Amino acid sequence: MAKRLRNGYGHRAFRRQAESLRRRTKHEHLPCEWCGKPIDTSLPSTDPMSFTADHPKALANGGRLYGQKLAPMHRRCNSLKKDSEQTEIWEAS
Repeated sequence: MAKRLRNGYGHRAFRRQAESLRRRTKHEHLPCEWCGKPIDTSLPSTDPMSFTADHPKALANGGRLYGQKLAPMHRRCNSLKKDSEQTEIWEAS
């Protein structure tokens, strides 16, 4: 399935959007959406603390490859998040 996503419809659009987010993260010093710590965009892609673009709605949960507003994350944080979605916790009154 991963090979099909990489070569499929929207892959280039996703790559352009991810690179744009990388430049914006570097320029505006955006933090990681998961842990809130700063992201060093100069690290190699194999480093666990390197930049990666996250899909808010995971592809495994029906999200689309492109057309979502991507979020900056560390590679490690994105790996820990897996395909879970953000949930809001409400306190009982």
